Amino acid sequence: SCAREQIHLIGSVQPHGFMMIAALSTGRIVQVSSGINRHWPGMRDGSALIDTPLVEWVEGIDLTGAGSLRMPLPHTYVAPLPLRLRFERTMQDSAVMPAWECQGHTHRDLLILEWFPAEGDSLGNARDTRRLFADLTQSIGHLRHAQTLNAFYDQCVRMVQKFCGFDRVMIYRFHADGSGEVVGEHTANGHEPRFHGLRFPASDIPSQARTLYLRNRLRVLADTEAQTDTLIPPTLPDGRPLDQSLCMLRGVSEVHLTYLRNMGVQATLTLSIVFNNRLWGLIACHHHQARLPPHHLCENLRQACELIAEVTNMRIDALIQMAAVRHRLERDRMLNRLRQALIFDGDIGTVLAAQMPRLLAQFGASGFGLRLGNVMYVSGSGRQIGSTREILDIVATRLDAKSSAPKVRMWDDLLAQPGRSLRCLPDVAGLLLAQRPDDETVFCYMTREEVVQQVRWAGKPQKHLAPLPDGRARLEPRRSFEEWQEEVKGKSSAWEQADVDALAMLLQALSEAHRVQINRALHEKLHWRAHHDQLTGLFNRRAMEDEVSKFLIEGHFNAALLLLDLDHFKKINDTYGHAAGDMVLQQLSMRLGGVIREFDLLARLGGDEFMLLLHVAHPDRARVLSLAERLHDAVRPPFFIEGHPVLLGVSVGIAIPPEHGRTVGELLRRADLALYHAKAQGRSRSAVFELSMESDKLDYYLLERDLAEAVARDQLSLVYQPKVDLVRGRVVGLEALVRWHHPTRGLNLPALFIPVAERSDLIVQIDRWVMRAAISAQAHWQLLGLNTLPIAINLSMADILSSNLLAFVNDLLAQFEVSADALEVEVTESCVMRDLELTQGVLMALNQRGISTTLDDFGTGFSSLSYLRQLPLQCLKIDQSFTQSMLLDANAEKLTQAILAMGTALDMRIVAEGVETAEQMQWLLHHGCHIGQGYFFSPPVPLEEVHETICGIESRLARVMP
Repeated sequence: SCAREQIHLIGSVQPHGFMMIAALSTGRIVQVSSGINRHWPGMRDGSALIDTPLVEWVEGIDLTGAGSLRMPLPHTYVAPLPLRLRFERTMQDSAVMPAWECQGHTHRDLLILEWFPAEGDSLGNARDTRRLFADLTQSIGHLRHAQTLNAFYDQCVRMVQKFCGFDRVMIYRFHADGSGEVVGEHTANGHEPRFHGLRFPASDIPSQARTLYLRNRLRVLADTEAQTDTLIPPTLPDGRPLDQSLCMLRGVSEVHLTYLRNMGVQATLTLSIVFNNRLWGLIACHHHQARLPPHHLCENLRQACELIAEVTNMRIDALIQMAAVRHRLERDRMLNRLRQALIFDGDIGTVLAAQMPRLLAQFGASGFGLRLGNVMYVSGSGRQIGSTREILDIVATRLDAKSSAPKVRMWDDLLAQPGRSLRCLPDVAGLLLAQRPDDETVFCYMTREEVVQQVRWAGKPQKHLAPLPDGRARLEPRRSFEEWQEEVKGKSSAWEQADVDALAMLLQALSEAHRVQINRALHEKLHWRAHHDQLTGLFNRRAMEDEVSKFLIEGHFNAALLLLDLDHFKKINDTYGHAAGDMVLQQLSMRLGGVIREFDLLARLGGDEFMLLLHVAHPDRARVLSLAERLHDAVRPPFFIEGHPVLLGVSVGIAIPPEHGRTVGELLRRADLALYHAKAQGRSRSAVFELSMESDKLDYYLLERDLAEAVARDQLSLVYQPKVDLVRGRVVGLEALVRWHHPTRGLNLPALFIPVAERSDLIVQIDRWVMRAAISAQAHWQLLGLNTLPIAINLSMADILSSNLLAFVNDLLAQFEVSADALEVEVTESCVMRDLELTQGVLMALNQRGISTTLDDFGTGFSSLSYLRQLPLQCLKIDQSFTQSMLLDANAEKLTQAILAMGTALDMRIVAEGVETAEQMQWLLHHGCHIGQGYFFSPPVPLEEVHETICGIESRLARVMP
């Protein structure tokens, strides 16, 4: 139990002096040591001093009561006091009064005085005080010149041995595991050094002893064989034992006495070496004879020893700091080189590979690893099992997940114990692991391989049981201090704090470089994106316009500006999807880039529109058209989509500066007019701008303007075409079709203005107008008490893509108090295929609201079961082109039958558009199509004629149907 013994409460006093303890609050003595009887002439019973005023026995002290002391004393260390004992109270006047030195300190409410003999030929008085401190000053000057720790250790032990006169002086340094090592030793003549370089186990100096050494930095044991005195009474008035932590005369544990006797030591002087309130080590002085009066350490020499200890503390600290600074400067230079390399190179992996030999040498390491975002790096000697990612994943299991501050963890014994090693790095015994607190996935590490050490120990640490008189046994301190050697395996050289700091700095430097690298890449990416088209890598509109502007501003007109548009590209997107369309655009950009020269400029403006600036020495119409023909030749070979060849063409509009403009805006506008003209002339051709084109384009702009006004001024109207049940001869629904009656242009059919609406984004407004008008018609018929039939309306892709379609429909139904089953929604195949997933979601939401959905113009587009089965559809409409040709073309008839079979298999209603003859109606009825729509039954009619038309259809069919 020696490791738990309260050695500061031992209750014993060394016999060459005595102690007096007084209460500050009363000024009365509360305890004395039993040896006072021997040292105080005429004192027969020391207990007689108890509860008497201290001033009656001590001269030069003034205790005024209430806890005050006129002579202030420190609480944390012992101070010499100019006090004298009043021996005359017990001695005859003619007797010679002995001389005593006093040291004192306060503790809580106590004044503790310790008395040491100052008479006779003591070691302290045998030397002239002035000479003593002159020698001390000279010796300290020598100490300050030591430039290395080992040199300082040697000079220090020599100086301490010279002044204290002990047989053996050692500097004892503590290791991180609590064990210690003698790093310096000097002996007097007749004694041989025997402990230098030897290790002592941690159990030799238990933790509570180290705590005591930290508080009391100077300790003297005069005689290990002396019978110690006791305190009278054993405890203080409140029952507490006296805390003797700072007492110079404190006795020591019997276990420690036995330990010293086993070493052959009879007197000791111990000085603590403390850095930053941490016990670094000891200056241990051993003597093989007792150091009792007159050979004990008196006041002068104690002060000298304390001064030496203080100088030693400062010098060792300074040397350690100097070594650390040198090491840190070396590592700082290494890190600066690394940072500079990262700045110039930018690639972390490349820089690390180049710097790795120096990096590993600085850390005394065998390997290094880093995981930093997408950067994964492992390097070094020794076996590595697994990929870089696998190695880093295994090392990552050692991270501290709870870390909220920069964290570095260390191991130096991974091979010493089973189960602690890294299976991916089987030769690694030491691991130093740094992680970033804001991101636990970011870390780096250093490794060290096993170092088989030959540790020299000062004796085997076996302890022995000693029998006690009562039959029990006591664990005795070890007896052996003879050198023996132990082979320590499974460990690496220990990591130092400098290693920890440097690895944290390295991780920070790499993280900063990675952040800069990411920012630089992001900046370059953003700059590239700002000036290039992401799909093709060509210039975008902004960059192209800037380049052309610079060209024109400098007065260079030896060029032609071309606008290119891929013909019928919309069909590619509608049929094969946008991914296929993107592939076609990428192929087109490569083909165009292959036929232009390196000094020509090519850009994608958006969609399928491209812009080309051709450098032409003397541009004229014929020469530019000849060059443009190369573009058509490049596009003529088939494009392959999903393995299918597709033939495409390109339309080209050309503007030539300065005739057609001196600015980018003028050239673009006129090249666009030429492109419009090329398309109007049949596409897949080139056209050079002419003045007449401006009037043609003006017509288009006027039509677009008038359409916008028509929507705003409610100039649109609806007509309704019935859908007929061919089996029963009854009208079962209506389709709402939009018409535009222009005040001057007259009636405009959808085929004329709907493409304009889609291109100008007016289509959503038209769709919303149609929905409102159709639902309003239903409400009107309900108010008149007329029968209502479901009205089908057509939705554009722009409306499906809008975010508020469902909300708009719900508001309309609520406003007009019309049920959801009074409305049907029709979408085309091309609309569906633009965004199948989004369309699916919108149609499903409409179904959930109670609105039926229909696929219009089926058979003209993709026409695949693969998407039909994914869509929430209730009806298919066969395109009128099939209905009108099925009785004339066998292939068309077969295709119509296939469409009917597909619809029937999917349990959908099927409506045939374009029914114009009784024969067509009979064929449809015979082949399972039970709903028809077309001029055979009725053309589209205005709102006010709907019910009359329905009655006429049903009456006529009743007469002709069986």
